[in-house]
Order: sequence, then structure tokens, then C-alpha cells
Amino acid sequence: MLFRKILYPIDLEKASLEAKPYIFKLKDAGCMEVHLLYVMVPSEWGLIPKGNYNSEEMIEALKASMSEGYVDGLKRTFRKLQEVAREFEEEGIKAFISIIPGKLSEVISSYAEENDIKLVVLGVSAGSLSFFKIGEIVDIIKASTKPLLIVKSKVNYSSENEK
Repeated sequence: MLFRKILYPIDLEKASLEAKPYIFKLKDAGCMEVHLLYVMVPSEWGLIPKGNYNSEEMIEALKASMSEGYVDGLKRTFRKLQEVAREFEEEGIKAFISIIPGKLSEVISSYAEENDIKLVVLGVSAGSLSFFKIGEIVDIIKASTKPLLIVKSKVNYSSENEK
């Protein structure tokens, strides 16, 4: 049961979604749980309380401190995460969803420790490996005490910038 619990930081972009098939393949290596983690970076969350927003009800409660439009967008994100979670459940892998505000590397590292995660699976694009963005990936590698599987997306840098 080497990879029983996997952490899958996901932003729903193509690069992070391309890591999903690798997690399905890890079922043969003992994967029984996948934790989908969406990290709200500081520019997204401002001054909302730190916490694990893992239900629509908890997200709805944010209307007290955030604009209704942003909360509605966050609920749409949660529903998309639920669709991804259903794919894992259909393959016999229990799925958990967490939306947590904070710095990417810190949230990933602390979540992995608190939840006894055995492997972190990151989907990255060529753009995230560019000179100006590689720092976030390096920060995650430095902060993590868990093994990492980094899946480089087939998305190339030029097509990523055309979005």
C-alpha cells in the first residue's frame, strides 16, 4: 500500500488535468484515496478566514466576507471538482475535495502532512517551467516532505499563451 493516499493539487487547467490518468494507474500500486486540493492563492481570497472549504455550504457562507459573484465562481469550481471526484469514485478510488486559501507550497505541504498523504501528484505545463514561473514548482518541491510525481503536460508554451 505504498501509495494508498494521494494528494492531487488541481487548478482545473489542462496541465493539472493531464495528471489524472497517472493517478488512475496508481490504483494498481495501492491507491485507495485521492485528495483533490484547489489552493486559492492570495490574489483570489484576500481576507477570508483560513480553513478547508470542502462543501458548497461552507463556500456559501463566504458571502459574508466576499462578493456574491466571486462566491458563485468558487461554487462553480467546487462543482467541477465534484465531477473530477466522481471519475475517481467510478474507478473505485475514494475522493475528497478541499478548497483552501493560502500560499501554494505551504498549503500543499501542510495538507500532505496533516492527512498522512503518501504521494503528491502535480501536473505542470511548459509555461510553469519557464524562467519566470519555475519558482512556484521549486517552492513546492522544497516544502514537501512527501514523494512527488511531476507530470509534464503536452501543452506547449506558445499554445498556452494564446488562451
